[in-house]
Amino acid sequence: MTGYSTAADANARFRQLVGSGTRAVPVVFDLPTRAGLDSDAPAARGLVGRRGVAVDSIDDMRVLFGGLRLDRVVPSLTVDAQAAPLLVLYQLVAEEHGAPAQRLAGAVRGDVFKEFLARGPGVFPLRPSLRLAMNVFAYCQAELPRWQCLSVCGHHLAGTGADPALEVAFTVAGGIEYLRAAVTAGLDVRTVVPRLTLCLVGGTTGRENRAKLRATRRVWTRTANERFGSGRTAPRLYVRTPRDGLATLACTEDIEAGATALVDRIERLGGTLTVLEHGLAGQLLGRPHGDRPAAPRPHPPHQDSLDLQARQTERLAKLRAWRVQPAVDEALLRLRKAAQGDDNVLYPMREALAARATVGEVCDALRSTWGTGPRAT
Repeated sequence: MTGYSTAADANARFRQLVGSGTRAVPVVFDLPTRAGLDSDAPAARGLVGRRGVAVDSIDDMRVLFGGLRLDRVVPSLTVDAQAAPLLVLYQLVAEEHGAPAQRLAGAVRGDVFKEFLARGPGVFPLRPSLRLAMNVFAYCQAELPRWQCLSVCGHHLAGTGADPALEVAFTVAGGIEYLRAAVTAGLDVRTVVPRLTLCLVGGTTGRENRAKLRATRRVWTRTANERFGSGRTAPRLYVRTPRDGLATLACTEDIEAGATALVDRIERLGGTLTVLEHGLAGQLLGRPHGDRPAAPRPHPPHQDSLDLQARQTERLAKLRAWRVQPAVDEALLRLRKAAQGDDNVLYPMREALAARATVGEVCDALRSTWGTGPRAT
């Protein structure tokens, strides 16, 4: 992952990677960007450039991917509720480079359940967040056929103390909930599953990895067949290298039995969406004091972050001074109308971002209709 705070620094790293023969370009965005805030927002103070790169507008995305053949690289955008505007910004810049959307390959994480399970409520309320994830799926089917649309990130639960059975269960249950939402949105499950990835934390040995993957495939196949009929293809499975102390000895049968029991319980309760809405995830995960893990201690603003915020604030002021404001206002109005109805919000979102609306302005347009989540912490 890129830990670079500025688009220019991250771009220099990308060029180095691509120059050495790498096609994969993993991108992690800073805290305000992931929270739907512009860098000049008061709530972004001390957070700009923290844990990733700041992207406020198409101008920043142009710098981030400048000089790269975007029809030949495969970016991975590490972002969840904010997947939609950043995906669209990438597409806009790629098309400026002459790369047609049909040839673009990459992945966006987009897992709204992970945010609620690992960190508490996200940028938008849960149901609108799930709708937005389905809008991304539908948009990718129509516009970006080679793009992986969603990664269900169960590996984050291992960092909060979940054992392998719990991790597998919530990952599978989350994937099943996305399929249920896809059916409700009129999408074909057979086209959704191949673009879905289940991401788990890896064991310390290949044997442990194989045991966990076998258990996951079995639990997924049984549950998916029960809910959606037989013959469904399996999603991609991916294991992340564990951090120190997170690996747990894995046995296929034990994981499968424990995960199956918990998935069945989640489904009897109404599925992952109902469990999260009713605050039941904590007790299922064995957290007696509520759903959210302990919040990290606040840190004083770092001077580098404050300096970067000042530079980004200046860039934003110039952008707002130079853009055609009536075109931005009209596009954001169309976005709000789409959010109020049933239309896919990514199309008016693309118009707004192409007119140089900022990521924060796009998210504010959605928040004005859907409601708000907590600020970056």
